Amino acid sequence: MIKTLKGKINLIYLVLVLLIAVVGITASFNLYNLSKAIDGLMIANYKSISAANNMIDAIERQDSAVLIYISVDSSKGKALFADRNEEFLKWYNVTANNITEKGEKELVLAIKASYNNYVRLFFDLQEIRSREGISKAVDFYNNRMMSDFINTKNILKQLCILNEKSMFNSKYSATKNSNNSMYIVLGLSIFAIISGYTISRFFSNKFLMPVTMLTKTMRLIKAGDMNQQANIISRDEIGELAEEFNNMTKRLQQYEQSTRGNILAEENKSNVIVKNISDPIVVVDMNYRIVMLNHAFEKVFGVIEKNVINKNFIGAVRNKEIFDFISSAIDSDVDTKQKIFTVNSNKEYNFYNVVVATAKDSNDNLSRTIVVFQNVTQLKELEKIRTDFIATISHEFKTPLTSIIMGADMLNDESVGVLNEEQQQFVNAIKEDSDRLAKLVNDLLELTRIESGKAVYKFQKYSINSIIECAVQPFYNLAAQNSVYLHYEPDNSLPMVYVDFEKITWVLNNLITNAIKYTGSGDEICISAVYESNKVYVTVKDTGTGIPEDYLEKIFEKYVQVRDSDFEVRGTGLGLAVVKEIIAAHNGVIWCESKLGVGSSFKFTLEVDSFDVDEK
Repeated sequence: MIKTLKGKINLIYLVLVLLIAVVGITASFNLYNLSKAIDGLMIANYKSISAANNMIDAIERQDSAVLIYISVDSSKGKALFADRNEEFLKWYNVTANNITEKGEKELVLAIKASYNNYVRLFFDLQEIRSREGISKAVDFYNNRMMSDFINTKNILKQLCILNEKSMFNSKYSATKNSNNSMYIVLGLSIFAIISGYTISRFFSNKFLMPVTMLTKTMRLIKAGDMNQQANIISRDEIGELAEEFNNMTKRLQQYEQSTRGNILAEENKSNVIVKNISDPIVVVDMNYRIVMLNHAFEKVFGVIEKNVINKNFIGAVRNKEIFDFISSAIDSDVDTKQKIFTVNSNKEYNFYNVVVATAKDSNDNLSRTIVVFQNVTQLKELEKIRTDFIATISHEFKTPLTSIIMGADMLNDESVGVLNEEQQQFVNAIKEDSDRLAKLVNDLLELTRIESGKAVYKFQKYSINSIIECAVQPFYNLAAQNSVYLHYEPDNSLPMVYVDFEKITWVLNNLITNAIKYTGSGDEICISAVYESNKVYVTVKDTGTGIPEDYLEKIFEKYVQVRDSDFEVRGTGLGLAVVKEIIAAHNGVIWCESKLGVGSSFKFTLEVDSFDVDEK
């Protein structure tokens, strides 16, 4: 292995030289291949030749059709002539739109004139045959039509010859140019290889000598000899570096003597700032012993700094939940982690957002952990007011909504009279909007219960197959009505999950409902579950419209709706927020994988029953 700087620079130069060589050889190889692939460059000429040959074939078949018309079957001959006429005109249009060579335009116009005259004579032939008989028609064909037929074919052959000559001329010219380019590039590459390596050897020896001398001087200073000075043998960048190095060594001793005092002064300033911050702050070491705390922390937790310094955090604060959170934050190797806790301070319960930040030393090892307690009691109270307001409004909406839905159902069932078509449409619109509003109200109520902590979870162990089958069953008819294939294949090897049956069923209902909304006729919805890494992964996959990539993270936020020029909004923006809260309450995670025009996959995890896993 190369250890010297000189060797490394030489190695870099050598690599660069080799790269130049590779580039040159590759360029030569590509140019050589280019000369072999020139045939593909004359596609325009080949297209004209092919079209001309097809026109010759078409007019020859037309000529046969004329003879069939005269002597065999007039109807069949006329039909064959018309059919070949369309074929001839199709290839003529190809040729007319592909004029690339000098003189080709005149030939194309001559073909058009000759062929048009030939077609016109065929119509004259039809009149002669019908009026004067077959013998006169044969004479007309031999004396008049045959010459135009032969003339048209000759012009088409001239067109082929013109394009063939041009094609071979282009091929010869391009091949010659590519060969010349190949020799030039190869020569330049050889020159670059030789000159590059020679220059690199010369300059590496010249430039590295001052660096070597400076390195020796630095080693002496590192050993403790602060009186060393580097020799300045040049006035370039290396010389400037040596001069600045000499100035640095002169001040190094002075700096060393004054640094300790400055560090102590800065540390005292930092301590004063921390002590007077209004938020409680505590600093602990790797063993959870308290290193420092401020006045706000003393006031909130009722401790005195001198009594708790160097004591374990749990012994001073006596809050196991906060201690466990700090411990988990340190073990997770995350720089910053936060969570809201309830703290009893002076017989009052306040909410604090506990922020745990880790500090590392120069070797990237954990040295200190800073814990900041941000008082968010007022924000929590405002959140409670908002939640109570939403809950109240939702309850107030529910009663009149129920009446509207019942009334719409009665009108729809024609219990109060027969409706005409227009009235039926209005009633259906009322019913659809009422159902949508009712779902919004139910989602609001469910989200409010979850956020307020009033949602009751009944955790038990269940078979994930039974949960999915219970959720899927009501949707089979709806999917069939929309021509959507909905299916689930149960896996009896899956372990039991520890969940709230009703809540997870609600989650699956919501995901399947969304899938049906955004799928159409012929699409597929597949529900699956697999066991992996001590968790059960449940997937609801569809082949519908998909979700824009920018919204994959946002769709689980409250009141977020996907808005895209090609995407129809069909939701309230609450369902997935409720789903996320329910999965979070089960210590799981949910995410979405989607691509527009391909479909979406919603996946979430559930914890398994530990006893069931042990048995398996």
